Amino acid sequence: PTLRRALPSKARRSVTTICPAMAGGALSVAREEGIAILTLAKEPVNTMDINFWKELLATMEALEADKEVRAVIFQSGLKRNVFTAGLDIKELYMPSTSQERQLEFWTILSKALIKIYSTPMMTAAAVKGACPAGGCALALCCDYRVITTDGSMGLNEVQLGIPVPMFWVQFFAGVVGPRMAEKLLQAGDMPNSPQLLEIGMVDEVVEGAEAVLPATLKEVRRWLTSPDLGRIDTKKELRGPLTERWAAGIGKEAGTVWAACSNPETVASLAKVLERLSGGGDTKKAPAATSKL
Repeated sequence: PTLRRALPSKARRSVTTICPAMAGGALSVAREEGIAILTLAKEPVNTMDINFWKELLATMEALEADKEVRAVIFQSGLKRNVFTAGLDIKELYMPSTSQERQLEFWTILSKALIKIYSTPMMTAAAVKGACPAGGCALALCCDYRVITTDGSMGLNEVQLGIPVPMFWVQFFAGVVGPRMAEKLLQAGDMPNSPQLLEIGMVDEVVEGAEAVLPATLKEVRRWLTSPDLGRIDTKKELRGPLTERWAAGIGKEAGTVWAACSNPETVASLAKVLERLSGGGDTKKAPAATSKL
């Protein structure tokens, strides 16, 4: 693959509607010529807690029901160069949750990812900067990915003693191949932009944050020059089998995650992360923090 550079664009964008995805939420949607631009803007780093996933799932369901929307672009609206820093640790840290709560969290998270992975709409991730773990999962569920030169992306759960969720392993291996998946997932590596392009985790690299959305829009529009039916049926053939297994296996995957998170070694590891992120305070009262999970 070659590095494709997109220059900062001042091209006119005929946004017809801008509205919050949900009142008071962290997401907003701009609609433009059949394309929904979904902006994630939960400062400071788009932590993915249960409310984030509920809002994302509801937004995707609403967009899918709108027959005028043919494609969705996910982008970060954060002040810093971060797409999303991953799941909120407190949703996984046993002293601050319960098995029942975590099952609810994992079910909603999984339904949202399955929706993105299997939707008939064309999907693209416009990634600026860091994109670990849960953010990487969201991006890899998309049909197309653009990232900035300073970006990095990967599933690094094993660094905290948590196995990469079973269906995340499967779609990751589908993107990079089995052997590359073995190396990256077992080490918890976060490849940089040139490496991501080389192994196919992203499709395009651009110079800066201001260029990532224009480059993504250009490619999405190219895909939409063809009638939708052929693309939709082809996507269903490609992604249907994993979609069915994933939807049927949410409970099993959630059980595996709970078993790992309730392990004393993992609890201790997550406690150290929370303590560091909260400045050494009480881990049970730590502010919303990213897990990079």
